[in-house]
Amino acid sequence: MKRALAMLVGAGILVAVGIGCGDYDFRLNKTLEEMKYRKKLDDNLGVAVAKGRLEQLAVFLRPPLDLQGPTQAFALTVLEPGRFDVENSFIDQGKAESLHVLGRVKQPKQPNAKKTQTAAEAARGDFKTEVVEIIKGVYGVDLAVGQFKDETKRHGNRSNTFKAKALDLEGKKLQIYFYGDKNSPYEVALIFEYPPAEHPTLNPRIGYCLESFAVGDPAKRAFAGGGELEGGEEGESGGPAPI
Repeated sequence: MKRALAMLVGAGILVAVGIGCGDYDFRLNKTLEEMKYRKKLDDNLGVAVAKGRLEQLAVFLRPPLDLQGPTQAFALTVLEPGRFDVENSFIDQGKAESLHVLGRVKQPKQPNAKKTQTAAEAARGDFKTEVVEIIKGVYGVDLAVGQFKDETKRHGNRSNTFKAKALDLEGKKLQIYFYGDKNSPYEVALIFEYPPAEHPTLNPRIGYCLESFAVGDPAKRAFAGGGELEGGEEGESGGPAPI
């Protein structure tokens, strides 16, 4: 009886050790995968803008590599002051590539705070519709919000879902992505413009840009940690698997 009991205890210890080793190997592999992924991000993307409206409003964005910015003024067109909360452009003049970012952020109302609202802020309409109208005016294209389709960018357990539309114009390509909707705290438009010859290089970088994009608390954590972190829900970030 004692011998049988000792054998059972020994077997239990071996199983526990095996499970522990398997769990360690799993976490180690996950960490190595995350390190490789972060290197891919660094090889394909610039650093996130850590000053200005993007950080103030907790919008974490790493533009494709070689796109410099943000420029002093929004470069796509002239905008009425106060129409958007985020107005940024990133440009590579040598390759005629650019990324234009427009966004609106619903700020929580502060008790007893008085806010002076500009005429442009008071007249704000549907975000997507206004951005589409800007694009139509700049490029002279036939475009409607209903033409955009869901597109999800994933890495691990983290995902970002956008409304996306690609346009082939004369001598250039446009890739347009909307994040969030009218019921979301954040609504952001990302407008990529580049020559067709740059598509094989730039398109994967755009994918990495969209995968690493974050808003709100995940963006704050990314700014604080200097990188993208992984999590379980859309727009959420956590940390790499510990070793």
